[in-house]
Amino acid sequence: MTLGCDNCENLGAEESGSESSFKDKVNMFVNKSENITVGTRDVRRRKKKRPEKPLQGATFLDLYKLKGETLGEGSNGRVETCKNVFTGFEYAVKIIEKIPGSFSRSKVLKEIEVYHLCRGQRNIIQLIEFFEESDYFYLVFEKINGGPLLKHIQQRVCFKEAEASLIIKDLAEAIQHLHHQGIAHRDIKPDNVLCVNENSPFPVKLCDFDLCSPVSIDVSTPQLLTPVGSLEYMAPEVVDTFIMDDYDDDNFDDEISYNKKCDLWSLGIIMYIILCGYAPFSGSCGEDCGWERGESCLDCQEMLFSNIQESEVMFPEQHWGKISTSAQSLIKQLLTKDSTIRLDADQVLDHPWIVNGGSSNALQTPTNLKRQLSISDLEDFASRAMAVNRAIEEGNKCDRVTVTAPVDIPFKKRNLSYDLSPTNLSTCSLLQRRRRSKELFSKFSSIDELDTDFFMRTIC
Repeated sequence: MTLGCDNCENLGAEESGSESSFKDKVNMFVNKSENITVGTRDVRRRKKKRPEKPLQGATFLDLYKLKGETLGEGSNGRVETCKNVFTGFEYAVKIIEKIPGSFSRSKVLKEIEVYHLCRGQRNIIQLIEFFEESDYFYLVFEKINGGPLLKHIQQRVCFKEAEASLIIKDLAEAIQHLHHQGIAHRDIKPDNVLCVNENSPFPVKLCDFDLCSPVSIDVSTPQLLTPVGSLEYMAPEVVDTFIMDDYDDDNFDDEISYNKKCDLWSLGIIMYIILCGYAPFSGSCGEDCGWERGESCLDCQEMLFSNIQESEVMFPEQHWGKISTSAQSLIKQLLTKDSTIRLDADQVLDHPWIVNGGSSNALQTPTNLKRQLSISDLEDFASRAMAVNRAIEEGNKCDRVTVTAPVDIPFKKRNLSYDLSPTNLSTCSLLQRRRRSKELFSKFSSIDELDTDFFMRTIC
């Protein structure tokens, strides 16, 4: 069949119209797609122009700027103020140089791990972040503005027993957290306690975990063998690790081990100092040996150890007469030679002096601290107070002394010319034992050997 021409033209026209309409629709779709694509590209370009966040692999100097303010120095590094270049906030950075022979990477990583386990504990200084680079470790901490504890108390006009109670509570909570993690701090002392605020001695934060024991989650009370710490704050069981008379005994390791209760002894020393302004135990040979100037003296050192081991805590009336019996009771339970009956951190927090707070009586601590320039002066001050107190007690026993007035203890030593004669070194049992083991005795010939390689006490 042959179609008519008219039909053919109409069909062609329809087909032509349909094809044209289809092409128009396709072109319209393509144009819309191109517009969408272009719009997406524009959005992506705009996103790329936004300020980029700090990269995870950035270096310390990419994120922080040192302000040139040195807060403290140690044998392996220093503490400086730094500023975050993005937020403008100030921090304290501990810069540890990787010096061959003295640098221990595992030791730094252990310290970092401890800080990681202490995140959120309000009485422990917080590690913000750290950087390990080719020549340095950078540990960035929150910056504390109140300064070291004793320096802060020394500058106060009035310091009350109730404030001392709050300080000890803060420290007990910090120790409690560490001990629940199976960690012993092993260097608790006033220099490692920082006041948060400039206008108040509390709250405080504990710092410097350089000498802490390894993390031991599985063993809540690990046995420790290494004698470390600051001499004036060492517990008797830590001092025992220096006594090597029976080092060939099969049970020697068991006899000299100690545990985290050593931190509670140190807490007792701190409590004693902030309540009266001097330490409960001291050592002084009576010679111009340089001990009071921070130099080493084996005789003074041995006498200090001997006094710690005797653990005879005294409370001279002239400085302790107005301090509550509850406070003295807590000190006695902390400065107990037998660590098995010494209070733990939980028991300290449950003690009435902590729960109810101390009295509102003003303490002599600021005045007594102002008389002393160093820990050695503080020890000398203590030795004089104890000597006078012993003389009074002995006199009372013999009915020679019935009434005594408060004794003003001079600020600087004057060759002990007016004080009681120093203890005879030949009667010091610890010294005699140490001298019988000369080979091992030479292993700690200086107080400096016990210093940590870096102290965080100056993060302020």
